[in-house]
Amino acid sequence: MFIQEEKNMQKDRMTLKDLAVKHPYYASDSNYYANEAGLSYPSMSDFLADFAYADIDMNLIYRWDVHFSSANGNETYWAQVFIIQQRNGIYTPVIIHLFEEKDVPDFVSLVSKHKEKLLELWKPID
Repeated sequence: MFIQEEKNMQKDRMTLKDLAVKHPYYASDSNYYANEAGLSYPSMSDFLADFAYADIDMNLIYRWDVHFSSANGNETYWAQVFIIQQRNGIYTPVIIHLFEEKDVPDFVSLVSKHKEKLLELWKPID
């Protein structure tokens, strides 16, 4: 029980800097089969408004990347989220142009649920 509580506390303390890691390989920012499959959001708040309570079985986030940019002296973070809409077989890359610290807890909560779903899909393999 204590270990799970500690993990939850660590998730609650994450920052944009913590999330901006270089993941191995990459995911395509376009869909080979359909140009209109991608989505774009001005902010993480806007993305979360649409996807925070979306059906995970229908909109499975399988990868995400947070990026740091320092153009023109402005330091900002932005994100990419990659979704499989499983029932329709649609691969949906999403770009989120602004990711602010205030949105980190809600984003971590969202992707944590999707991580649990991914682990469930791979049972019984640990």
